[in-house]
Amino acid sequence: MKKTFIATAVTALLASTAIAQDANVGVDAGGGASVETPSLDAGASTDTSVDAGVDTDAGAKGKASANAGANANANANANASDMADNTYGSVMASIKGSADLDLSSITDESKISIVLLSSLQGDAATESAALDAELTTNADAQAGLHSRIEGNTAITAKLEAEGHAVEDVVSVKTKADGSVIVYVDDRD
Repeated sequence: MKKTFIATAVTALLASTAIAQDANVGVDAGGGASVETPSLDAGASTDTSVDAGVDTDAGAKGKASANAGANANANANANASDMADNTYGSVMASIKGSADLDLSSITDESKISIVLLSSLQGDAATESAALDAELTTNADAQAGLHSRIEGNTAITAKLEAEGHAVEDVVSVKTKADGSVIVYVDDRD
């Protein structure tokens, strides 16, 4: 008897969901089964709950909510990625990588962001000293980086537009999407 009731409830739930999505109308299938899809995203989630005991409206409003939730998830992921680029650890890791970085692919069409060292997240008292030690260790690479930046009009234009000099750059990082981060030392 229980198996028959569960099978009937699941069938009613699936039928009500399919009808509601196809016809964009509310359906009351009765029953009381509930299905939820949890989100593992940090900060944003979508609720795809369906209760067969309550009218289910999966019309344009439901589709808009799903799209809004998907956009929120994409924005949360982008913000998390941007936050990871704004740490002392990210700058220190990129210093070694920018020593041999080819800047020729960075053009006026490239998305170039400037990140100021004063805006980095972390413990400035301890991590700033580690960053300075990394810069001292890689002083020759810094000189080579500055020379290559001077030859790149897209980066120099972005620096000048924001009031920074090539000598203030400590590192350049290219991301998987082709965007570029230029780390600028604005500390006193």
